Amino acid sequence: MDKDGVILRTRVTRKITVSESPMQDALNALLAGPTAEEKRRGLVSLIPQNTRILSATVRGATAYISFSEDFQYNTYGVEGYAAQLNQIVWTATEFSSVQDVQILIEGRRVDYLGEGIWIGSPIGRGAL
Repeated sequence: MDKDGVILRTRVTRKITVSESPMQDALNALLAGPTAEEKRRGLVSLIPQNTRILSATVRGATAYISFSEDFQYNTYGVEGYAAQLNQIVWTATEFSSVQDVQILIEGRRVDYLGEGIWIGSPIGRGAL
């Protein structure tokens, strides 16, 4: 956020251990929140605390990411919901095989996140 409280997207690069599921690893690093150094730089995460990834798969060019119910409860209102989607979509689409993301809650497709933010179909970077 800038000094006026406006939410700004900032790219963060982290080193993570190589595994069979790099996209899920990157998303889990995102869900862990900012490191101490990132916090000192003023970076925050607007993904609700205690959110967990239940599954993450790619079919075609779409990542299907199922989150725990906590993902639905953002205390920052509409801007917070939009920002948390930005964080997820931009992280997942860093992988060349992923063009968009279908958000699932507890394995189910839902139409809206919070206050009218559409998540009923795959979301790409251009939709945010």
